[in-house]
Amino acid sequence: MTFLQLVKREVKAFIKNPGFLVGLVIMVVMFNVIGSITSRATETAAKEVEVIDIGLVVEEKTALVQELVKLLNITIGGRARIYPSLEEAISCAGIGIVIPAGFTSNVTSLRAPVALVGGVKVETLSMIIASARLSMLEMVSRTVERLLPIAVGIVYNVSIEPQKTVGVKGSTIMLFSKRISQEEFMSITFFASIIPLLIGIILAINASYASQLVAMEKVEKAFEMLLAQPIKRRDIVLAKILSASVASIIFGAIYMGGLFMSFSQSTPSGPSTSTQTSVQTVMLKTLGFETLITTALTLIISLVLSGAIGVVVGSLVSDERIAGVLTAPIMLIFMGFGFVTMYLGLTPDIISAIIAGLTVVPITYLSVASTLSGNLMPLVLSVSISLMMCTTFIFIAASIFNRDIVVLGLRIGWAKKMKEST
Repeated sequence: MTFLQLVKREVKAFIKNPGFLVGLVIMVVMFNVIGSITSRATETAAKEVEVIDIGLVVEEKTALVQELVKLLNITIGGRARIYPSLEEAISCAGIGIVIPAGFTSNVTSLRAPVALVGGVKVETLSMIIASARLSMLEMVSRTVERLLPIAVGIVYNVSIEPQKTVGVKGSTIMLFSKRISQEEFMSITFFASIIPLLIGIILAINASYASQLVAMEKVEKAFEMLLAQPIKRRDIVLAKILSASVASIIFGAIYMGGLFMSFSQSTPSGPSTSTQTSVQTVMLKTLGFETLITTALTLIISLVLSGAIGVVVGSLVSDERIAGVLTAPIMLIFMGFGFVTMYLGLTPDIISAIIAGLTVVPITYLSVASTLSGNLMPLVLSVSISLMMCTTFIFIAASIFNRDIVVLGLRIGWAKKMKEST
């Protein structure tokens, strides 16, 4: 056999591997679903912003400001509402903008900057919703900038060219009744979104390790010798779950360590600013010890659950190739939930608690949302459901190990034909 024939043989065997084929199909379907969900979330946020009211707080009632408010309300389709304070405007309308005292004098002065003060309300840790609402603040400021010459012309009966740039300073976000800055919100949201993704990756790898560990022992004929030992089958199941978890923890530690090192190296050196200090303080206060405990607990639960699922898969198959067929969709589903969590966001309610408990991956995200909202019941419910899931799969794995099917595995006709053809 020549080298070229050997390469063709190996490539042919790899392409005919059912795990490879099924993995390709599931990847296409899974990422299509993820794309559809994220696209729908983006469209929903955009449509919501198009119809949402804008709360205006007028701190001075000059003729120019009144004319400007009138023109602005006409331009945005009558969606402007007047409120006595920024907090009430944000709470009631969702988007609040303050025309501050001294606005008229700043407009008529040549060098004085013209700035508005704004804030938005967000009830979920979603960058999409927050970004859409913050973009509305910029849209209003640009509209005010465009309408200023018209208002000045009407009030003072003069014609001027647009010469003032109007910006929005001190944009705040009301997140679960807590007012934080835009930078603080982005930091909290990044933490709440990236951790589920990392947990999903580690969880998927752990399920693959566990299933391949059991399946390869069957192929190497070492499984029968292990079962013949005077050891409880339940202990064998737990040992395999723990061994796969240890391997995943080592991989995860190196993976996350390298990731955080890259982040730290990309941070510019130099003296820290007050904004950076404020962000770090808020992160420590809102995502402190409780969230760290929840993150560690989520990682432990996810490792045990994925390890138990992997052991169940490995005990039901006859070789490692079929284990790849069944493990591939499980890996992609867990990783997919991590991606979806980054875009959709979860509100601290019963439905989100059930979803987080069944999939385990978003529990850390729900922990941050529950801590900020002050409603810890969804977090407790999700952790309880995930613990029930772990117990159930460990019981299933132990039950399978007590039956003869664990030695030979399920016989799947099409899989056997695929194996013979290669």
